[in-house]
Amino acid sequence: MAHKKVYIIRHGQTSGNALRKYIGRRSDESLSEEGLSMAYDMQKHMDEFILCALDRVCASPMKRAADTARILFPGNDLSLIEDLAEMDFGIFEGKDHQQLCQDERYIRWIDSGGKYKIPEGEGLEDFRIRSVNGFSEALGNKDMAENIAIVCHGGTIMAVMSAMTGNDYYEFLTENLGGYLIDLEMDDEGIHDFTYHRFYSGDHT
Repeated sequence: MAHKKVYIIRHGQTSGNALRKYIGRRSDESLSEEGLSMAYDMQKHMDEFILCALDRVCASPMKRAADTARILFPGNDLSLIEDLAEMDFGIFEGKDHQQLCQDERYIRWIDSGGKYKIPEGEGLEDFRIRSVNGFSEALGNKDMAENIAIVCHGGTIMAVMSAMTGNDYYEFLTENLGGYLIDLEMDDEGIHDFTYHRFYSGDHT
């Protein structure tokens, strides 16, 4: 059985994040000036924050995640994993609650706890399966002990953490540059002894 230590981190802020819009797989936004500043500030403290040498750094291929990973871990090769991309918000993409609150389709989705499939977008269970597939790809060789950093999206983190723990999806809402430190054991039968603790964007400064 191999031990893995995994840092899973949400990307830095984008302009759409600041405006509380649904920024998903269709919106390949870059980091905002604020997002860039916060990411570079975090990078200055990474040696205090991540107390081990990383064997691998992985990220969603979307600009906001990949660029954050390159800022935080400049000395590491970066593996981009398609299945770590954010949820496809379909017709909700790029809009905020105020713009959508009169749309019956949006109201139905909200009332379902986000479980209904978004029109022209992605359903929660399909998204959860895809995110776990991306996480599993990032874990790499199941027989090798490794330290891994994954930079992805708030939704991806929620999907992975809820799937791994059995807890509610929304319990794992994560701010920009926040995330989880995960310790797990894995073998041919899958993942075992999954433990974690949360960190916040201010913890590293």
